[in-house]
Amino acid sequence: MIKGKTLVDTGILGRITMVKPQWNWNIAQELDNTPLPGKLDWKRFLGPAPDRELQPMRFRKWRYFWDYSGGNLTDQGTHLMDVVQWFTNSGPVRSAVCQGQVAKMTGSETPDVFCAVYEYPALMATWTLNYCNAYENGWSIQFQGDRGTMIIDNDGFRVWAEPWKPDAEPVQKFAASIPVESHVQNFLDCVQSRKEPNAPVEVGASAVSAPHLANLAFHQRRQVLMP
Repeated sequence: MIKGKTLVDTGILGRITMVKPQWNWNIAQELDNTPLPGKLDWKRFLGPAPDRELQPMRFRKWRYFWDYSGGNLTDQGTHLMDVVQWFTNSGPVRSAVCQGQVAKMTGSETPDVFCAVYEYPALMATWTLNYCNAYENGWSIQFQGDRGTMIIDNDGFRVWAEPWKPDAEPVQKFAASIPVESHVQNFLDCVQSRKEPNAPVEVGASAVSAPHLANLAFHQRRQVLMP
């Protein structure tokens, strides 16, 4: 990620006008609401959330209910929108629109297919997720500039020069996976040293602001502006 960010900062992509993070997994299925084995302190699980009768699927798949989560818009979206804002130095999001639906994850409240569109001061971004299809399986982010395009994913990054041609080879590429261990180690080191981590809380708050705005747009069925 740092190598990709450094390369973008050289201006290799030119003016970035569109960014397209996406996540595709074919994992959507009806939620399991069969009885739970063992014991569960349901009241403690609910905490400050609204009181309701026990539904095992709410415990098993709490991420898919609005009482406990922002759904995949915030769950997966925070990671990707963090990179969008970091690579582009975009500043906070200005507005968002979002549409989605529960296609196959019966029982879920949060959509398993959606598309959000964000307005930033100098660029536009889309954030799409489809848990009903595995084409280009996993996550990726495409940065489109007037001088080139970069695609980053779990295998590294590739850059193509403009004008793009179907048979063109990348002008830059870097193969690497994203090591989770180094992120965990940085956090643990900072707990001990009290130094600022690589991703301080302000960065996390800024990254999740766009997904939260898209959730508001989804619920209100309109464009929502950042206050």
